[in-house]
Amino acid sequence: MMNFRIQTIRLQRDIDELFAEGRSLGRTGKDTSVVSGKYLLRELPEPNAPALLLLYHAPKKFTKPAHERNKLKRWMREAVRISDQMKNVSELVEGNSKQLLILMRITQPPSKDCNWQHIEGDVKKIGEVLMTKLLQNK
Repeated sequence: MMNFRIQTIRLQRDIDELFAEGRSLGRTGKDTSVVSGKYLLRELPEPNAPALLLLYHAPKKFTKPAHERNKLKRWMREAVRISDQMKNVSELVEGNSKQLLILMRITQPPSKDCNWQHIEGDVKKIGEVLMTKLLQNK
């Protein structure tokens, strides 16, 4: 298996494009428990560009202290890193010479209803949904 390295979306134009053209990936309460998402599949902008770019968002509206928001983003990053589903998504996208931008947004503060297990499970569900959508677009 390839070395799975996750890149973060850094360019404002990529973020703007994701919000403007992105499609819903999972709705909190309906598809997932605490993580919602958007995705955008596009052609590689340049030959050496990464195939998978992620943006993690933990809004102040739900979690005021910065250390709590940072903890939630760390949990999301780690859940993506260890997820076999996300590795498979990355390989599929890379094999098709495409680029996938993903936004993962936490919708609750850390609590008994929003902990590591919930985030890890939601990331797995999001990976499964992504695989299904990508295979349909082939």
